[in-house]
Amino acid sequence: MSQTPSTSAKGLYSRLETDRQPYLSRARDAAKLTIPSLMPEDGHGATSKLKTPYQSLGARGVNNLSSKLLMALMPPNSPFFRLRVDDPEIEEAAEATEATAELEKALGKIERSVMTEIEKSAIRVSVG
Repeated sequence: MSQTPSTSAKGLYSRLETDRQPYLSRARDAAKLTIPSLMPEDGHGATSKLKTPYQSLGARGVNNLSSKLLMALMPPNSPFFRLRVDDPEIEEAAEATEATAELEKALGKIERSVMTEIEKSAIRVSVG
């Protein structure tokens, strides 16, 4: 089965290049002032040398914002998500309040196990 150039991945990538270019340009301009290796210029290769901004204010700002975002999305010592059952399912189980309490207890146990796994794998360190 052959694909026409407009339906292939390469054709789609080329066709959408004009929509993507303003965002890439803006990101490259910001990276020049902060951390140039995040968004290198077009044509940058493994042996190309990146310009050093000779100041750390931009990089410190990026690191500060990323840590604030990390703390907002994944606060320490508290779950950043809550497992719940949709309301129609709860209404069906409302007759058996014991079953609802048991369900809430099981979901809380899953939440704690996920949080323990996140703490064990040190995801916050690699994300921050």
